[in-house]
Amino acid sequence: MKSGLKSLTVLLAILGIGDLAMVPVMIAANHHNAGTPPAPAIVLGAILGVATLASALGVAQGRRWGFILAMICRILDAASSALGVLFGPNTFLNVTGGIGFALSAAAIVQLIRLNPRRALRHAAAAR
Repeated sequence: MKSGLKSLTVLLAILGIGDLAMVPVMIAANHHNAGTPPAPAIVLGAILGVATLASALGVAQGRRWGFILAMICRILDAASSALGVLFGPNTFLNVTGGIGFALSAAAIVQLIRLNPRRALRHAAAAR
């Protein structure tokens, strides 16, 4: 496995586990505070976590579907994290939203840079 793919796979796995780890925190915040994450946002976080972990497997194998799924998940998670930063009910959710946004942006940059289709185009142009 290429070095870049290995670091991207690890980053995606961390992000997927992080998405799943935030679900109980958001559920607890939903039950105790006003103006907390809505139920659809909590469900979306769980779905994105599972889908990101699945995409990490596809990226590790260099599969096109893995890159597409990872890109979709990271864009949706970046949007969700941005909302958490802007409208989060407490400092903890604001900070974790900012960290999640930064890591998702890093993953998106790596996905664009390491996309197999892009690598094929560069190889064809070099001939």
